[in-house]
Amino acid sequence: MNSAFTKVSNLKVNKVSKIAITLASSTFFLYAIGQAPIFKNILAGAFSCSGS
Repeated sequence: MNSAFTKVSNLKVNKVSKIAITLASSTFFLYAIGQAPIFKNILAGAFSCSGS
């Protein structure tokens, strides 16, 4: 009973930590893109090419 409970709690913690890590990394990635004008130019060029 105790081992099963610890397994479930570990799974929940892993899930939450994975979500937190994903959110943190994605926000940092977006922040880095916003800080770098080179990425902005690449994105703008890619979007303008695909748009036309």
